Order: sequence, then structure tokens, then C-alpha cells
Amino acid sequence: MQLIIFSGLPGTGKSSVAEAVGRELGTPVFAKDWLEAALLRSNLQGETGYAGYELLTVLAQRQLSLGQSAILDSVASFARIRVQWRWLAIDYGAAWRVVECVCSDPAQHRQRVESRQRHIPGWHELTWAEVERVRGYYETWQEERLVLDATRPLAANIQSALIYLQGVPHERGAHHDG
Repeated sequence: MQLIIFSGLPGTGKSSVAEAVGRELGTPVFAKDWLEAALLRSNLQGETGYAGYELLTVLAQRQLSLGQSAILDSVASFARIRVQWRWLAIDYGAAWRVVECVCSDPAQHRQRVESRQRHIPGWHELTWAEVERVRGYYETWQEERLVLDATRPLAANIQSALIYLQGVPHERGAHHDG
């Protein structure tokens, strides 16, 4: 049983990789954007971002309580939510796996953001200015994780993620580059 986190700025490929990995592993993928869109469609007022993280947390807890793995797909900007999820994994005896998606080419990253159409009902695609705003408060990961770069082919990133998630546990504190 694993709690798998796909994190990174918008437009770095985390949802594409998370969904492919979820299909391959038979593990449900819970995506914050889809949850927030449902809240917006329900005419919820106020801060849907926090509510989205709460929903991700309760969905992960429910899966783990059933002895099943879960994949969480979200920017996971703040260390506090990451710590909460890590403790959740510890509480349920689940392996903790983090995949951070990046895009090392700023021009390619911007093009990815400006051209994407995910067709999430009730959700707007983010602008480059919004991605830059998120970059301003995105906290650096301080623990073991697999880092995937969106400049690589999607198939290669999916394969790297599957190897990482299906492989033997790595040495604590190590940083793995896909």
C-alpha cells in the first residue's frame, strides 16, 4: 500500500503522468483541480483551494483505511500539507512516495501552460501569470522524491515513475532524477 504524491507547478506534466501511472497500477488518482472544479460548480463561495486539499486528504485517508493505495495529484505548494499527508501514510503503514514534476525549459513550460486544454467542467485553465504567482510561494521539497522533467518524452517519464513506484525502497534522503 502506497500514498503517492504527484507535485509540481501547473503545466509540468504531473496529471498526465499520474493518470498513466494510476491506470497501470490500478490505483485511484485524486486530482485537486477536479475537486475544486466540483466545488465551484456547486456555487461554493470562498477559498476552494483549502477545501480541495481537505478533500484530497479525506479521500487518501479513506483509501488507506481500506488498505488500498492512493495517488494525489496537486501542486502541493506548502510543506504543511505535505507533512500532513506524510503523517497520514505513517499512521496507516503506507509507503510514502513523492514524484515532483518540473519543466527545466521556461519557454517550453510557458507554451505547455498556454496551450493546454484539459476540459475539466467548471475549471479555467491557468494563465502563465498565475503559474508565476504559484512559483512565488511554491516551497522546495526537502525529502526523497523522484524528479521528472517535462522536457523529456511523456512515455519516458511514465516509465521512470513506474520503476520508482514499483521498485525497492530507496535510501532515505536520496534524490532521484528521472
